[in-house]
Amino acid sequence: MKTTVKTFICAFALAAASFTAQAGDKEAKKASSFGTGIYATKTGKINILVDKYSGDAKTTLLLRNADGTVVYRETVSRENKKFGRTLNLDAMEPGKYKLDVISGNEVQTKTFELTDQKVERVLTVK
Repeated sequence: MKTTVKTFICAFALAAASFTAQAGDKEAKKASSFGTGIYATKTGKINILVDKYSGDAKTTLLLRNADGTVVYRETVSRENKKFGRTLNLDAMEPGKYKLDVISGNEVQTKTFELTDQKVERVLTVK
């Protein structure tokens, strides 16, 4: 009987803790007014996809280098709720970069680093 009561109390405590954690997670997560998909391609380009849930604000894409200098800026009108861009990074210097997607008061940020591939010398003796 004692083990049954202890088991019931433990199960109740775990269920209460789980419910409290889920409630806290829901409060911590704020609904975003847009979604982004930002990824690198095999050819060294960056694809940016934006899906706005409402057309209330313009969307701005900002690409900054490590010094904070804006190297690319584009503003997309309110009417474009879904759009995509491909950024060619071939002419950019190696270094760290930050990409901000801004719509209204929200900012989603991705960082990336461009590096040059090292060419290794190979010596073959025959």
